[in-house]
Amino acid sequence: MVKPVVGRRLLIVEDNLALSRETEDYFAKRGNEVVAVSTLADAREALTEGRFDAVVLDLILPDGEGLELFDMGGLPPVIIMTTLADEYDMLEGFSLGAVDYIVKPCSAEILEARLSLRLLPSSESKLCLDGLTLDIAARTVDYRGKPIVLTGTEFNTLKFLMENAGEFFPADKIYEGIWKEPSFQSNAIRYHISNLRQKLLAATGKNLIVAEYGKGYSFIKA
Repeated sequence: MVKPVVGRRLLIVEDNLALSRETEDYFAKRGNEVVAVSTLADAREALTEGRFDAVVLDLILPDGEGLELFDMGGLPPVIIMTTLADEYDMLEGFSLGAVDYIVKPCSAEILEARLSLRLLPSSESKLCLDGLTLDIAARTVDYRGKPIVLTGTEFNTLKFLMENAGEFFPADKIYEGIWKEPSFQSNAIRYHISNLRQKLLAATGKNLIVAEYGKGYSFIKA
């Protein structure tokens, strides 16, 4: 059973006033603090002024494309909720670091279910393996206290592999494991994994993600 989303601080970026109010009311009644904005400018301001546990982001906004928000970096988990159902838009959103992609119309109950899957209690938000610490809530990674800068997709990929350390996965299964969607382009994942492996090697001096022909990729347990 999906856990309800309660006690969270959520940012809703949606210019459809009726949908925005419906979403805001739904989550506020469950004990969440909800900030609803309708423009990119207001979303940037809100993210600059305070911390959020998650962002629900529309892609079509009055002052630009929602994907421009990813330029800020250091965002909390972002769930895209939009009318755009094109495969290209989905791939672009995931490549920038979105943790989920929902095509409208979508009920508040479904959105809550998807949010619940992406949010963890703070006590369960950190993964620590071989000197590497991944903070799921803050979406940061460090090696023995030294930060490692990753893209959104690199972070999502590392999270999946660390959660399944010691197991091997081909690229398409990694994609499906991260975004719970059928794989569109396994080559894109291979590109991101290649960059991720180089960054981890440079930061740690160790080859933490190994590749084996016919088996795929694995985060090696120490």
